[in-house]
Amino acid sequence: MIASAAGLASATDGIRLSLHVFAAAIWVGGQFTLAGLVPAARKAGGDLTKVLARAFNRLAWPAFGVLVATGFWNLSAIPAATQTHAWKVVLYVKLALVVVSGVGAFAHTKSKSTAGLAIWGALGALSSLAVLILGVFLAG
Repeated sequence: MIASAAGLASATDGIRLSLHVFAAAIWVGGQFTLAGLVPAARKAGGDLTKVLARAFNRLAWPAFGVLVATGFWNLSAIPAATQTHAWKVVLYVKLALVVVSGVGAFAHTKSKSTAGLAIWGALGALSSLAVLILGVFLAG
């Protein structure tokens, strides 16, 4: 990100970063919000948990796509000369965790057992949280 003379991000940087943060709020925050709602949905009975999960997926997967797209856009906006070895290591760990997050979330949606739902859901959510934290470190 290159700051303007006034110390503000350019319009393009502001849009790119806002899209990325908004998508992260949906993907990461939504997983934790839904996890908090599941016990109440189970108490309500019926298929409410499944209905909520399907509704969330209609928002979450497009958000994940926006995260990946804006993530590459973010990378293209960073001058290579500013990328230290440590920064690159953190980036590669983050990219690996992005894959873990997506695979975990996808496996969670396909799981049929309670244990599978719990394991894949936890893996997806915790790796998503780790990706978010590493992103903050990369932003400097």
